[in-house]
Amino acid sequence: MTNIFNYKIINFLIILILGLQIFIYFYNQNSLTKNFSQKNITVENFSSIVLSKSGITKIGSEKLNKIDDNKIFLEGKSYLENKEYKIYGNNISINLNKEISSSEEPVKVINSMGTLNAKGFKNLDYDGKIIFFGEVEFVTNN
Repeated sequence: MTNIFNYKIINFLIILILGLQIFIYFYNQNSLTKNFSQKNITVENFSSIVLSKSGITKIGSEKLNKIDDNKIFLEGKSYLENKEYKIYGNNISINLNKEISSSEEPVKVINSMGTLNAKGFKNLDYDGKIIFFGEVEFVTNN
């Protein structure tokens, strides 16, 4: 009789411990129905230096928005400067991985030969090429 009573107590304790472990397991699970939002990082009155294959480029803007690890967006009045040119414009997006910057807003580019105004641009920095969109006006320094 005591043997049967001991087995019932042991079985009850085992079931209780397993039930407690199941409860802890489900209690610690993260809900799959929660919505996680990725917050964008923004910095106002931003200025920095970026090192790329083509050299050092200074960038700045009224507001910087980090889209992901490889893409940033310079919101408002923005600029890109290196030893060969200075690009002044608005709303410039930069892909750091592909070394491409672009804007569909009016842009002013200054280099050693003169000043260029265009409706937009795409800078392929790794190739050393800048493609301009819309009407382009170039004024020489002479």
